[in-house]
Amino acid sequence: MKSPRRGLVKWAERSAAVGAGVLLGVLLTASCQWAPASKADPGEIRVPPPPAPHASAPRRASLHSMGTFESPFVRVAEMVKPAVVNVNTRKRFEHPPIGGDVREDLLREFFPDMPQEEFDFPSSASGFVIDEEGHVITNNHVIQNAEQIDIQFVDGGQYSAEVVGVDPSTDVAVIRIVGGGPFPSVLFGNSDSVRVGDWAVAVGNPFGYLEGSVTVGVVSAKGRTDLDIMGGGPVYQNFIQTDASINFGNSGGPLVNIRGEVIGVNTAINASGQGIGFAIPINLAKEIAQELISTGKVTRAYLGVYPQALTPEIVEGKRLRATEGILVGQVMPDTPAEAAGIERGDVILSFAGIPVTGVSQFRMLVAESEIGAALPVLVERDGEEKEVRVRLVERPDVLAEAPEEEERDLWLGIEVIDPEEEPEVAGRLGVEGLSGVLVSVVERGSSAWDAGIRPGDFIREINDREIEDLDDYQEAERESRSREKPVIFLILRDGFTSYVAVEP
Repeated sequence: MKSPRRGLVKWAERSAAVGAGVLLGVLLTASCQWAPASKADPGEIRVPPPPAPHASAPRRASLHSMGTFESPFVRVAEMVKPAVVNVNTRKRFEHPPIGGDVREDLLREFFPDMPQEEFDFPSSASGFVIDEEGHVITNNHVIQNAEQIDIQFVDGGQYSAEVVGVDPSTDVAVIRIVGGGPFPSVLFGNSDSVRVGDWAVAVGNPFGYLEGSVTVGVVSAKGRTDLDIMGGGPVYQNFIQTDASINFGNSGGPLVNIRGEVIGVNTAINASGQGIGFAIPINLAKEIAQELISTGKVTRAYLGVYPQALTPEIVEGKRLRATEGILVGQVMPDTPAEAAGIERGDVILSFAGIPVTGVSQFRMLVAESEIGAALPVLVERDGEEKEVRVRLVERPDVLAEAPEEEERDLWLGIEVIDPEEEPEVAGRLGVEGLSGVLVSVVERGSSAWDAGIRPGDFIREINDREIEDLDDYQEAERESRSREKPVIFLILRDGFTSYVAVEP
């Protein structure tokens, strides 16, 4: 009979051997970094699967249990890239005379490759095909003044293109590929349903040679307006803002959603490189494109007023009841606004029954209205509300440039002169013979400067008091020196009058 002690010793020995084997296996596996194989080799030791979890225990998903992991943007790129094109243009550039034959000859001796006074300037940007016939949406600034337009697809296909129509007011243009087809085209999304935080994918040809680049971000804001693009900007702005990387050369390319549908036309970037870009909503661009394809131009309605933002300073300074709407800075002669009795200084509260919330929204309301229809306009005038009816006409596309700026001092930082003292300047500014005073100097950092008054502005009124000459100006100045509320100037600039509120 075996003793209990000897049995216990043998059991301990066997346990130690098994434990050593398990420890060795663990060490070997850890040092070799083993991973599950996709297929078992002959003679492989098969580890039985773990027991099925209890019915009440939740299942845990893993990358392995989900199969091969693939970015959803792969499918987006595959859908969109075939319809995205490089838009290559050649534009005629003229540089001014260098300064005499001797100086030019000397410069050309040292710089023989210096271009002549006229030379072709190549440029490259992006666009996307919207139908099988080869119509391409891009930006107006991409093809503006182009003498030659060529198209190149990601697969290398090259074609020439011709302009169908342009709309500088939105910076949308349509060109058509000459020959070939049918062409791959994009799917349209609904930019009105886009939400801040939605995925945004920009596709295009940054820097003109990185064809078919795809960058990813989110929609970071909607309804951006008053952007200054390349020293100017479209009249009608309602941009989608995104942090999907957009660079020079991306202009005209598509901004798409996670389903590969176009939601915008990439148009502007933050040149300082802070990762912010802007796109025209596709609902607007598509509507413009359809009109350009049908008629070659865009027809908009026209009211004939110069709208201004209704700032708190203007509301306080003019003692207005309204806090929302737009201020009429000027009524153009022989326009629907003048015919309807709208006056300078009116606050437009609603247009065609729709409340007015800002300048950009107001411009869009007017532009998209029916030409010839009698539309109600609600205004505030002298503290009372009044409704007038207007019949809009087709809008003439005329834009003004901003005047040059200078600097210096006086009341509120302004110095003025009688326009008769400088008849040549008055004539050049278009104010010769008009009643008022001419701003000759504005001190940088002064109240007037901060409010936006600049040299060359022509002051017509101060606090609703008409300014005929320097005597009127000086009297208005004396009356306003003790004023605590903003001083309201009516200024004339580039043929347009507008109100400016200056904090005392």
